[in-house]
Amino acid sequence: MRRRFIAAALLALPYPALAQDYPNRPVSMVVAAAAGGPIDVFTRIMAERMSPILGQRVIVENVGGGGGTLGGQRVAKAEPDGYTTLLGTVATHANPQLYSDKPLYDPLNDLTPVALIAEIPLVVIVRNDFPANTFQEFMTYAKANQGKLNYGSAGVGSASHLGCVMLDQAMGTSVQHVPYRGTAPAMQDLIGGRIDFLCDIAERRCRASRAAR
Repeated sequence: MRRRFIAAALLALPYPALAQDYPNRPVSMVVAAAAGGPIDVFTRIMAERMSPILGQRVIVENVGGGGGTLGGQRVAKAEPDGYTTLLGTVATHANPQLYSDKPLYDPLNDLTPVALIAEIPLVVIVRNDFPANTFQEFMTYAKANQGKLNYGSAGVGSASHLGCVMLDQAMGTSVQHVPYRGTAPAMQDLIGGRIDFLCDIAERRCRASRAAR
């Protein structure tokens, strides 16, 4: 059985084939996104709690790009010894299926899921001067100005991208997509007014933006 674990594996360690002194050195936890985003922050909080439990340092490693596939590939191709783990997301597990010609890895066979650790909703976050105060107003404006609007994401196939794609389809619009290497740089451009909106994790807080409800 493969030992390229998804993040929460280290909390349970249910596989007896692991060495009984595991872990006897630091463990790497890969985040398939740029530093500073919500997934990165969540992982760092979890890693900090895990380190004293394991008796070893849990090192967070940011491998952004490819809508999550580069980070997933980093773990999928690593030595299957339990020391390289992944904070798995929609991006790392659904995105490879979007590249049917030559996917970087097979999430079903190259990675071993261990536990579901969070289910997080997405919200629409708009630039500070966006001319809408309610979600109904947002949809009305988007339909009337879809050719002028754009939205950011953590990359093609990421949760923030697919969330906005579904929103786009539901509204019957065709808004321009601007991919980034993570939601943190996308949020920076949203704050700067260089993009119009973002479909991001609900727990994120941004003084310069507001959720369209």
